[in-house]
Amino acid sequence: MGMGRSRTGPQLAVDACARRLRPLSGLADPPPISWFGPAGFPASRPGSEASVQALCGLMEVHGRDRSTPRRLGLEVASVAAGLLAAQGRMAAAVAGLRDRPVPVMETSVLQAGLVLLSHYFVVATGLGDAVPGPPLPAPGPPFLSADGHWFEIETLDAEPWKAFWTHLGAAGADLGRAWTLFRWRYERAACTLPPELHEVTRRYPLAELARAAAAAEVSLTPLRGYPEVLAEPGTEAAHPVLHSPGEASPRPHGREPVPGDLPLAGIKVVEATSRIQGPFAGMLLRMLGAEVLRIQPPEGDYGRAALCLHRGKDAVRLDLSGPAGRADLVELVTGAEVFLHNWRPGKAAEWDLEFDDLAARRPGLVYANTSGWGDRPEARRLVGTDFLVQAYAGLGHGLHPEDEPAFPSRMILCDLFGGMVAAEGIVAGLYRREQDGRACEVRSSLLAGAMALQAHVLDDLARGKEVGRRDGRPVWGLLDRPVATTDGALMVSADDDERFELLCRLCDVDPAGASRAVTERRIVDRLAEGMAADWEEKLVEAGIAAAVVCGDLATIPADPRLSALFEPVGERGLAPRSPWSAP
Repeated sequence: MGMGRSRTGPQLAVDACARRLRPLSGLADPPPISWFGPAGFPASRPGSEASVQALCGLMEVHGRDRSTPRRLGLEVASVAAGLLAAQGRMAAAVAGLRDRPVPVMETSVLQAGLVLLSHYFVVATGLGDAVPGPPLPAPGPPFLSADGHWFEIETLDAEPWKAFWTHLGAAGADLGRAWTLFRWRYERAACTLPPELHEVTRRYPLAELARAAAAAEVSLTPLRGYPEVLAEPGTEAAHPVLHSPGEASPRPHGREPVPGDLPLAGIKVVEATSRIQGPFAGMLLRMLGAEVLRIQPPEGDYGRAALCLHRGKDAVRLDLSGPAGRADLVELVTGAEVFLHNWRPGKAAEWDLEFDDLAARRPGLVYANTSGWGDRPEARRLVGTDFLVQAYAGLGHGLHPEDEPAFPSRMILCDLFGGMVAAEGIVAGLYRREQDGRACEVRSSLLAGAMALQAHVLDDLARGKEVGRRDGRPVWGLLDRPVATTDGALMVSADDDERFELLCRLCDVDPAGASRAVTERRIVDRLAEGMAADWEEKLVEAGIAAAVVCGDLATIPADPRLSALFEPVGERGLAPRSPWSAP
């Protein structure tokens, strides 16, 4: 607490929204952004980024590796609300340009936090635990080298994994079980490994580990800090790249509007994506009203969480490895306004399915490509996956205060924010297309998502005007983290002197003559004597943002205050509804 308060909540969301709208002429005035939206809370309930993280389960997912809820140091829910608000504003403008009613698409910090956890909710409420058996004794990545460098590794196949560890001398470890847990960390937000793996990396300098990884075709990158991130030209890019070459063509017209249409109603999207980032972007477009047709591979979708990210989409199975399947894809794209894919670099060229190929067949097409690294050279030597990008983009520095390791989160933040940036780019492309009639190529990436999440932190750091942070890392006192009570954890946000004094009175703590740290310790001790729900009610009624910290994601949809924000997925699962609502 000791260094003052940075922007957060709706204020930060509005700032983030304005940043996203700035490149598009004619758009301003972000739509309304609230703390809790249509959730069952009184309009007067005080909010904070931390209390929303506690309520919606962000702390629970971020803390799974340590078996205790943990606060994320980056304002993930607030920034996500800003990105979603910008997309809603752009989509409404697209509707207006298509001579349709222009809705006001409202969102909230809470709804944004929930939608970030979409596939985690489906796993928690309907799919159960994917990995049988107990965890292993040691933590998952990152690993430490002999010369003191922390690093992440990634491979999508078991054989390179085995080859890497065998080369380093860890053949005696339970590599099969370790591979299973490593592979499923994307859906479980947790990973444990044999101790031998950590022991063996400490025997080698980073350069030798990198050579072993390259030989085994395993991707490796050190964890970088904010000074490195800011010093590298181009890393600051947090927006999708839009390119609109060629001549204008007549605007395509969809079906006639009907009452209650969402802003992208009548717009058809063909989506050929896998994993998380691309499907999440397609899900957001569908939630804005687009008709999304996903191209499913013959063997089915990757991961059980695809059930969540593909809900509401139509599907067709095509084998794109053969010319017949690619011809069928081209035929589908000629009847759509948007084509979205996340193929590896070079695949679209190999298949003659690049922007120029398809735009020639479909005038006015918005062609979107989501990748791991965008136009950076890392696309050629590293797998483009979430945890590698988190390490490279320095997210660990923004996520954790100085007394904690600057590690990436096990939550897939880059996939989720990358998906939002991709959806934003597509809607921005539609907006431009409706204005000038030209086809538009959109490029986005996991790296762009990472930079969008922490843009406000890096801006403040570069200007030397940090508030609540030091060198980009959050400065926290005892009350800036979950507080243990008799029956669970409580998050309290006394963000200014007036509320802190009020909190002291409510806890019967006299701050006179004591330092801030001593006073906070007395408050924490007092809170520990009561029950979390009782304290939440008392503090909220007095005007202090507080919330019981969720300890089990599966319980959130059953909370009567939040249940209306969920919808069924599959036979048993539940996932957050659209984060937008029209007043």
